[in-house]
Amino acid sequence: MSSRLFGVGLAGPSLAPAEREVLAAAPPWGVILFKRNLESLEALARLVADLRELGIAHLLLDQEGGPVDRLRDLVAPAPSLQKAAAAGAARRAGAVAGAMLARLGFDVDLAPVVDRGLAERGALVLGERCASEDPAQIVRGAGDFLDGLHSQGVGGCLKHFPGLGRAALDTHEALPTVPPDAAEDALDLEPFRALGERARAVMISHAAGPDGLPASLSRRVATDLLRADLRFTGLAVSDDLEMGALEAFGGLPERCARASAAGCDLLLVCRRIDAYASCVEAVERSVPAARRAEAAARVEAYTRHLAALRAAAGPPEITLADVRAELGALA
Repeated sequence: MSSRLFGVGLAGPSLAPAEREVLAAAPPWGVILFKRNLESLEALARLVADLRELGIAHLLLDQEGGPVDRLRDLVAPAPSLQKAAAAGAARRAGAVAGAMLARLGFDVDLAPVVDRGLAERGALVLGERCASEDPAQIVRGAGDFLDGLHSQGVGGCLKHFPGLGRAALDTHEALPTVPPDAAEDALDLEPFRALGERARAVMISHAAGPDGLPASLSRRVATDLLRADLRFTGLAVSDDLEMGALEAFGGLPERCARASAAGCDLLLVCRRIDAYASCVEAVERSVPAARRAEAAARVEAYTRHLAALRAAAGPPEITLADVRAELGALA
């Protein structure tokens, strides 16, 4: 069922009747939550319970810390990856993030960022989301954060393949073009090459190469580069297919079909749940069955990876009070 190739977002802190109907009719693999969905701990608990009743097995969040800290107001501020890595505390930061997410019902953190923080480009756009400009330091810091997440039974996802460190525009708003440069390309790819199999998931960005095609819609990037060159065997997740970078590439259903055909296994539709059914239909209609089966197999393999992480970690023991204390110590 092609709906299992999707992660979808919701409008607010509770399930609207129309959203409930959509999710019941075509259950996605998971639901991704954002700040708009996180009104209070009590409201989040009710939302998680409602989603579980509908059979939604996986809950995703971007919990990086620093500039992207979805749980800041509900729990406590978390340090950025850059700050934690510089202090040698990235594993501890990842473990605290994982414990907090597991306690609240999430099993996937769409982190860590492994883009290079290049001056005047990625560092301006991404800021402290980047651990460093140096690939070796990124691998060390992001790898430690990922290990911390895993220790608490929560899966991670490297982003944003094949690297946004040389992108001077924010893909939320516009389409950046990354110029070809073999030496720089190799540096951008090094963290993905080093950590991909450990993470088991990679997010494909919307940055364009010299052909003007976003990575998420490019078979050359999402399949040839990722699979043939890097030999990555895990899950390829699209960045949010509603982003401004994709405005010139058709409506949302067409973007979903193009991303799936290009090599994205899990498709993120983060706000327009009203268009979700049309997106599923477009993938069913336009993407070859063999490609959909390949994507489904990778989704299931990542699902087994998450189950193994949870089994190894056991039930979350840390309380949110403990988490707040740990975050205070990391501040």
